[in-house]
Amino acid sequence: MNANHINPFLDSTLEIFESLIGETPTAGKPVILERFAAHRWDISGVIGIVGAADGVIALRLTQILVEKILKASKILYDDENEDEKSDMINSMVGEIINMIAGKTVGKINQYDLDITVPLVIQGKNHSIAWPQNTPVITLPFRVTKGIFEVNFSLKENQLFKNIR
Repeated sequence: MNANHINPFLDSTLEIFESLIGETPTAGKPVILERFAAHRWDISGVIGIVGAADGVIALRLTQILVEKILKASKILYDDENEDEKSDMINSMVGEIINMIAGKTVGKINQYDLDITVPLVIQGKNHSIAWPQNTPVITLPFRVTKGIFEVNFSLKENQLFKNIR
């Protein structure tokens, strides 16, 4: 994986979290994700990447962290209504992943990369369709409100290189 393809997403993620919670996330040690292992994440914002590299980037969060961000942002919703709470959590993560994509798109044009429309996946131990034969790198982060991680699985697109 090319750091030039990954760093713009990381920079944008840090900028968005700084603006949302007024704190710079602290990065942990990167690890290789075990594809089929159970995980602790309740919700993921997913961005597809196409062009000089193809793959997936995911922001993975706990419901507790998203609820704390929602409360800090003073967005009003009925905390007792599970459907409304689930919708608000989905909307909040959708907005976060859209902001990350929006901040990143101008930073990656020079690398011949494009971003697909981001999507949100919610549910205990949900799965993401990672590219086959490509490792998934996990970079954990910590903020005072909780933890999250960013996962990267990008593979150089040989067909794209041959066309250029």
